[in-house]
Amino acid sequence: MFTNSASEELTSNSARQIFIGTANFNKKYGIGNRAAMFDKKDLEKIFFEVESKHNVLLDTAQGYSDAEKLIGEIAGKKLENKVVTKISPNKYDTAGSTVNLVKKSLIDLNQNCLYGVLLHDSNIIESPNIDDIIQGLEFCIDSGIVSHIGISSYDSTSIQLAATKYRSLTLFQINENVIDQRNFNSKELNDLKQIGKQISVRSIFLQGNLLVKDSEIISSLMPKREVFVAFKKFCELHNSSPLKICLDYAKSITWSNGIIVGVNSFENYLEIIENYSTPTSAIEFSNSTLGSFYSDPRNWINSLC
Repeated sequence: MFTNSASEELTSNSARQIFIGTANFNKKYGIGNRAAMFDKKDLEKIFFEVESKHNVLLDTAQGYSDAEKLIGEIAGKKLENKVVTKISPNKYDTAGSTVNLVKKSLIDLNQNCLYGVLLHDSNIIESPNIDDIIQGLEFCIDSGIVSHIGISSYDSTSIQLAATKYRSLTLFQINENVIDQRNFNSKELNDLKQIGKQISVRSIFLQGNLLVKDSEIISSLMPKREVFVAFKKFCELHNSSPLKICLDYAKSITWSNGIIVGVNSFENYLEIIENYSTPTSAIEFSNSTLGSFYSDPRNWINSLC
């Protein structure tokens, strides 16, 4: 359940960060992008928004089908300290090779400094060489080529463990949405925010499945079709769009500093910004949720989000 009103906003909209996901910049990704590919003009407009708006940034990864190179080719040097990327070191990586992974992203992105570098798979925290990997990331901060380091995770426990063991980790991502709600009242995540950790929420639209017609939900989620039907009825009851309800839920999460969203076009970006900027409706929401298996996109899509 969540409830909120405009007067109860704990963080102003201007202070909340909006990370534009880039997984679909040069390939079809997510249900909303089955027939959508970005053209150069739309990318240029989005990059201008990232450059000119202090709270709008980019979220990318080395595994996003050369998205980093595309950003570097079109944006040039305009996105200094405005990009978060994710890297995937393995159990053989050293501090030096981790630094080289970060430098490769800098070269591909055509930037001198990144806002953040995250470990794409939180399981690497349990690797025997994790101390070396963290040391490499810390070197990147000390040398001024990265402002924040952290992990992208699918569970709050790994974030808590990582943040406790390595105080230098300050930037985190985790999935959460209105038909998930596992971490909405997480004391552990709230405690981390209170000591200065930044936690962004991704998958707030569940790869677009919360925004489409029931018939367009991907087949692997059909066993939970009743959850999506109930969500749409809730939106109709409150005379609000699924997009607005998803954004309102995300804004109501007290431990979150912002959101990560995929967009289909520049117009879609503007629609999200407009809805995100409006006051959060006073809503109480209690519903059937997906459960842990379906809440984790890795169980029904091939690519990490």
